[in-house]
Amino acid sequence: MSHPNLRLTVLRLFRLALLVAAVLLIRARSPSSHVEPLTPERVRDFFPAAALLESTGDVQVVKDAAGVTLGTVAQTSPASDAIIGYSGPTNTLVAFDAQGAIVGLRVLGSGDTPEHVAEVIGDRAFFKQFHGLKPGAPAGKVDAVSGATLTSEAMAEGVLQRLGHGAASLRFPEPVTLDEVRALEPKAASLRATKRGPGVLDVLDASGARLAVVTRTSPAGDSIAGYQGPTDTLMLLDADGATLRAISVRKSYETKSYLGYVTDDAYFMRLFNGRTLGQLAGIDFEKEKIEGVSGATITSWSVAESLKKRAETILAERAGACAWVKQVRWRWQDTGHALVILSALGMSFTALRGSRSARTVHHLLLVGYCGACVGEMLSQALFVGWARYGLPWRSAPGLVLLAAVALLAPVFSRRQLYCHHICPHGALQQLLMRRVRWRWVPPAALARVLEKVPFALLLLVFITGAAGLALDLNAIEPFDAWLFKIASLPAVVIAGVGIAFSLVTPMAYCRYGCPTGALFKLLRFTGDAERFGVRDGLALAAVTLGAAAGWLW
Repeated sequence: MSHPNLRLTVLRLFRLALLVAAVLLIRARSPSSHVEPLTPERVRDFFPAAALLESTGDVQVVKDAAGVTLGTVAQTSPASDAIIGYSGPTNTLVAFDAQGAIVGLRVLGSGDTPEHVAEVIGDRAFFKQFHGLKPGAPAGKVDAVSGATLTSEAMAEGVLQRLGHGAASLRFPEPVTLDEVRALEPKAASLRATKRGPGVLDVLDASGARLAVVTRTSPAGDSIAGYQGPTDTLMLLDADGATLRAISVRKSYETKSYLGYVTDDAYFMRLFNGRTLGQLAGIDFEKEKIEGVSGATITSWSVAESLKKRAETILAERAGACAWVKQVRWRWQDTGHALVILSALGMSFTALRGSRSARTVHHLLLVGYCGACVGEMLSQALFVGWARYGLPWRSAPGLVLLAAVALLAPVFSRRQLYCHHICPHGALQQLLMRRVRWRWVPPAALARVLEKVPFALLLLVFITGAAGLALDLNAIEPFDAWLFKIASLPAVVIAGVGIAFSLVTPMAYCRYGCPTGALFKLLRFTGDAERFGVRDGLALAAVTLGAAAGWLW
């Protein structure tokens, strides 16, 4: 490797290292959880007589002044903290009546874009879709909010997860205890959380060796009612977590007499022992001529169905954990992003770059599709949100791919692929070039000052992220204006002024106002050609000061 190539490689790695360091500093200042303390006053919209909240695990029971249970409330956080909308997660309060059905939802806090969150909150029909749903019950298709699709889909996923198998039960909130496990496995000395799936625990002996694996049918079986309601059953599996060894009834909403018939029937309580989870999940009760308990047929069938349901969910959770690709939800917008990237590569690296008609068609595509139709653009608010909370690779893989190409192309190709061939705001400015005869060229001294504005804004963005400030970063860029329904006034003003300015000064906003473009420029070059320059030094100083401040405070 020649000396110039070695120097160039080192410089590229240095700039990428600065970007990674900035992301880590912002990440370090992000909240670890969005769970908020609740008081009776905060739930009286759903329970006007609420006087007391009693915590049971991560579920709170709402009671009136006389101690009568009115319902329960739960927050989607921390389970929903990993569900990223457009730029961050949302914590939603879910209120259930005494029968376990949803009676209302409320957004408690969000790390997502304020404009998107406000659009969802203002759409009452979105929240009404969930009314009446119960834990464990199948949910139909949830309609997202137009203009805030990713944000509303993330909120919906958080609520459905709260209802599903990954969350604690609202009907049976009491966690599994060592004493009840010992009734099935006398040698049990302790319980340990495991990565086998939510709600699954390892049973250890006195030496710490795994004796068995334990789980329960709730909340998977909470929607399976017997005569009066569901039953929560403890399931003791072998040490591999593959075969059922024994069961015991934990708690039930059935009448004591019916439940007693079931628990006193030793044959029925041992009927499913020795079956693998696969056999239990695929069991055909009628084909195998399995009968219910005489005198409590409906109750016994609900227990059996709950065992089958829980086996199905465990197998599904394990399959999902092994196949991460299946977790990706590919949207039509993601296909569009991929096609736009291919088009941009063609415009940048082939002879099409010199064709005026091809450039015009490409720019019209960007303005019409990426801007007016989809409106999913890279911005500093988006990048800071992702740095704080993680990438939405499950819900918006195409947008993540677009960001990866935008960030890496300047480093390895010396091309501003995003700014020149993907950004609809830049494409609109290019289409407007030379549409007005009069030109205004800023004086050299003023131009030098204006050229520093994007980098000053980029520094402000870094300070905001590294210090954990609540500044709305969408208000310093124009990209939300493309989604006019949710756009804030600052974004609309910046967009309007920038486009008007570009009519007389070509690419005015890109040159004198865009912090996102400044980020790509930092990754591409500084100073004279590919050499360590002033901007590299300033970026290093900013990251170093940010690290020092984080260490001191």
